[in-house]
Amino acid sequence: MWPFCLANNPLWLLLPFLIGLLAGWWAWGRKPDAQVSGSYDADPVVAPVAAPEPLMAAPVSAPAPVSVAKVAPVAAAAAALTAIGIPGAVGDPDDLLQLKGVGPALNKLLNSLGVTRFDQIAAWGSAEIGKIDDHLGAFKGRVVRDSWVEQAGLLASGAIAEFEKRFGTLDSENKK
Repeated sequence: MWPFCLANNPLWLLLPFLIGLLAGWWAWGRKPDAQVSGSYDADPVVAPVAAPEPLMAAPVSAPAPVSVAKVAPVAAAAAALTAIGIPGAVGDPDDLLQLKGVGPALNKLLNSLGVTRFDQIAAWGSAEIGKIDDHLGAFKGRVVRDSWVEQAGLLASGAIAEFEKRFGTLDSENKK
């Protein structure tokens, strides 16, 4: 029967194509139900924005002197957490290249995450190690595998002899 239909009227081939186009247009073009929340093409409600108040020029006076007692708690609070949510460093940065398993690339990555001190690494628990591991990419697992927490604890406490006994000698230029 099909050869007969096609031979007499080739428009029968267009009928399934047109039905498919109409079904697609209907399915993709219709609006979602109003009861569905979070619809991808629902119009957002925009609240009107009030015009800003004109700025008035205020007289400028000299700033009051700030005491060191007021600055220290503020600096400690600012350094409380790094951008990834681990305890921040307080004090001058240490040379993290002294840790076995930390090279220039890892040192740069750790510094960008806010990790700059041995005592900071020595205080890490499993939660902090997990957060750091999430950002190490190809170096994931190095914190535990290379015992960074243990190494950093020894270096932070100044136990260089114990560090060298367990992890090898430090370069003379890196010793403090």
